[in-house]
Amino acid sequence: MGFCRFSSETVISNSTAVDNIFIDSYLPYANDTCVKVYLYGLYKCNTPDLYDNTLASFSSVLGISEEDIYTAFLYWQEQGLVQILATEPFEVVYMPLKNAISNTKKYNKDKYADFNLQLESIFKGRIITLNEYYQYYDFIETYHMEPEALILIIEYSARAKGYNVGYSYVLTIARNWASEGILTYEQVENKLMELEQNSSEIGELFGVLGIKRVATIDEKDYLRKWKNDFEFTFETIIGVCKLCKKKKRITTNFEKLDNIFKNYYEMKLSSIKEIESYEAEKDELYKTSKKVCRNLGLYYDNLEPVSSNYTQKWVTMGFDDATLGDIANYCFKSSIKSLDGMDNIVSKFFKLGITTTMALAEYLSEVLKNDEEIKSILDELGLVRNVNKFDRDFYKIWKNDWNINDSLIKEAISLSRDKASPMQYLNKILSYWHTNGVETVESSKNFQLADQTNTKAKPKQNYKEQRDYTKTDLNALFDNLEEVEL
Repeated sequence: MGFCRFSSETVISNSTAVDNIFIDSYLPYANDTCVKVYLYGLYKCNTPDLYDNTLASFSSVLGISEEDIYTAFLYWQEQGLVQILATEPFEVVYMPLKNAISNTKKYNKDKYADFNLQLESIFKGRIITLNEYYQYYDFIETYHMEPEALILIIEYSARAKGYNVGYSYVLTIARNWASEGILTYEQVENKLMELEQNSSEIGELFGVLGIKRVATIDEKDYLRKWKNDFEFTFETIIGVCKLCKKKKRITTNFEKLDNIFKNYYEMKLSSIKEIESYEAEKDELYKTSKKVCRNLGLYYDNLEPVSSNYTQKWVTMGFDDATLGDIANYCFKSSIKSLDGMDNIVSKFFKLGITTTMALAEYLSEVLKNDEEIKSILDELGLVRNVNKFDRDFYKIWKNDWNINDSLIKEAISLSRDKASPMQYLNKILSYWHTNGVETVESSKNFQLADQTNTKAKPKQNYKEQRDYTKTDLNALFDNLEEVEL
């Protein structure tokens, strides 16, 4: 570092000179990020050795990612305004703008004499910069487009966008058409005639979208694409735009509209009736997804993945909006608070054939009824706790698999209540009776376990736990079922 330098305060109070060549020939055609990066870099050239003259500092001050700053400097390097010396650490040298102009590729003036005259006749009253001429020359020689073909594109662009249209806009269209193999005067003329055939339709379309200006070439090209490539009728296109406007989607951006039409095309939805039906179903799925997430205690900014990955599948299985809302409520009260967890519960209900609110209510009512009976058994055994999964499994085996009647269960309870592990003993004695074909209390007297007469009494607790559910309220059916295994 030199021993003489400006202080940072002096640098800030001074001014940064911007060459008029940059303002005239480069600034109008660069994007905002490139301009910000170039000007801030020009300013920092006054303090090359300060600690904050780094890529990281640029990113922090400008609010632009380091990758985008690097891309911007690559753009200016292509324009000949800077030279990137190193990437680690990042180092850029600003070049004199006069050198950038003088280093531009030389072209034969006589070769482009007619082109220049036609260009000047299009932009009467506007100065055409040397750089603009060279951009057109470079395009012609790079893409091998006929100069007369490019003149047609320039003239059409000027009529559509105004006579101050920049060369970057013109060349963007020209490159797109060149990539389609449109390089001759005749091919460009045919392309423009095709676009003009849609002029009245684009006007009607603009009226629907509320756009009050002249359509650009690329907007007309989008309409051509939707009609010819995607094979939508104009009636369908108008219908889609009306639908988008009704749903308050952004409809003045044709690139976003193109994505919407592309999506319908890929889904093979070709008529407005099919599209409206799809959108109506999509709205219902959205409402159901929102209800499910709310009942599960979840929130998503975008419910599209919820609808496509979960709700659509559940609806296809036969579940309706109300049932899915109730299942989500059940899951929440059962401490199942994820979409994957609910998906497992829905699948189990589906296997049981429970797909409606009524079927769900009947099932849960039956579970609750069984829980009340099981709770009564626990009370008689002196067990003060809630009904759990194992209790329900045992009860199901006694009643459904072994067909043991209530009187026999009651007898087994009386023999089990004073045991150290009463539920374990109850299972043991009922299993023993089932194995030996015992069906009545009287016959059970002949089949006693070896330790029934030699047991150690356990004091019976004489209080019961208060129940917190009702039979009539569907909501209450969920409260005491957190461990139900479907």
